Amino acid sequence: MTHHGLGNPQIQEIAPGVFVVTKLVHFFAKIGVNAGIIHTPNSVIFIDSGMSAYSGAYLWNFAKKRMNGTEDLYLILTHKDTDHCFGMNEIRKQGATVIAHEHTAEIIRSWHDLSKNPIAKRVRKQFHPNDVLGDVILSRPDQTIIRDTTLNLGDEIQLLSIPGHTPGDIAVYHPKSKVLFAGDAILEGMDPYVRPDSINIKTWIKNLQRLKELDIEWILPGHGALSKPDIIDSNILFLMSEQS
Repeated sequence: MTHHGLGNPQIQEIAPGVFVVTKLVHFFAKIGVNAGIIHTPNSVIFIDSGMSAYSGAYLWNFAKKRMNGTEDLYLILTHKDTDHCFGMNEIRKQGATVIAHEHTAEIIRSWHDLSKNPIAKRVRKQFHPNDVLGDVILSRPDQTIIRDTTLNLGDEIQLLSIPGHTPGDIAVYHPKSKVLFAGDAILEGMDPYVRPDSINIKTWIKNLQRLKELDIEWILPGHGALSKPDIIDSNILFLMSEQS
């Protein structure tokens, strides 16, 4: 039976050691939440952690089966939204270094008291059983960036600062596999979500256009299906229509 706090996750290995996870639970949208896992020669990198502790534990348990136990562990948060960070402690408590944009880190730090988080309160009020979130513990990420940053974690991992959906959006690009983990800067099966705290649309479009310069084989959006690079154009077209 599918756990209420997990959803119906689907996993694909789209390049050696590169896994995309779709359809993790989202309590308010049928489309689900996506995450990624990259195994390099000496590291395991998780990209986002889902909307519940159960999602974070699921990602950890899947990756653990493919580890030798000596790898360095990292969790990169693409942005601040609860559906991408609520599972963070399930990976962090295994020894993972958590990396995010400075804006994301400050927002998460302010949510340390989950009883005051409006999304957590809404989930616990609306859904039963009451433990659908699990033991969610939020804390400030260990490392932050404010601009494009390249990490050598066994493979090259590029963190691209692309403010749009939120001021702290990060896209994670793995040049070896040509896979881009876009977070909510790019969506599939739904229109880009322009919110009150989104960066101005012109800047968002400019940042998406910058992604087109990369050599991309696959894009994992924050929500929806694994996609080809032309999804960037469809997202740009919608944002352009929002400007008019």
